Amino acid sequence: MKPNLQNSLNIFKALSEVTRLKIIWLLINMDSRICVSEIIEVLNEPQYNVSRHLRILKKADIIDESKEGKWVYYFIKSTDSEFMLHIKNAVSTISEKDMTIEIERCKQRLLERDY
Repeated sequence: MKPNLQNSLNIFKALSEVTRLKIIWLLINMDSRICVSEIIEVLNEPQYNVSRHLRILKKADIIDESKEGKWVYYFIKSTDSEFMLHIKNAVSTISEKDMTIEIERCKQRLLERDY
């Protein structure tokens, strides 16, 4: 299914902000799901900013959430859309050099998860 022009525009607008782009990069390259507290620590952003960015990404239909106990995990929305596959591929090619600090923080934070 191809998105209409407005949906495509919403996706590009959502990804045009650096924090949201980093969130999507982390979901694609580090782990398939991540919770707010992890994003806060990894990106060193306040909770209200992270929550706002997640709402924008969710409204653009890029991510979804699932509740597991007391945790809410966010993940890239599953789709068979060729457009979204191209978006995911493009985001995944952003250089790890640009995300060095975030990668290290994310690796550390993911090791601290209680399974």
